[in-house]
Amino acid sequence: MIGLPVHAQEDLGQVILGKWELAPNKRAAEGPIVFSDNSAYELSERFHDGTKVGTKGQNLLNQKSSPTKIDLCVGKCGKPGSEWTTRFGIIRVLSDGKLEIHTSRTEKHPTAFPKDPTGEYSMILTR
Repeated sequence: MIGLPVHAQEDLGQVILGKWELAPNKRAAEGPIVFSDNSAYELSERFHDGTKVGTKGQNLLNQKSSPTKIDLCVGKCGKPGSEWTTRFGIIRVLSDGKLEIHTSRTEKHPTAFPKDPTGEYSMILTR
């Protein structure tokens, strides 16, 4: 899947606002994520075994990096210890209007999107 050109993502903070639905991946079967205009998010996932889990907090975008970085923090980003509860990721808008977020297993941001967008650390989101 090809992402939109950088100029189409200039105001990504506005593009992501609202409710998105998670496509099934190796981690979760479904769930919504809502991005608010105060840089907040709330993610509710239902795992394949039926277990549900929710996380919410602050999201930070770094649109000056390529690819664009996104941090999904539990609570407030930058608090002592938040590096243990933050999903460090990259984000892009796909040509079909979907969002792709790929997170890391570590405290470092990924450098590229995987070929398989259904992996445990990838999210494809639709309106």
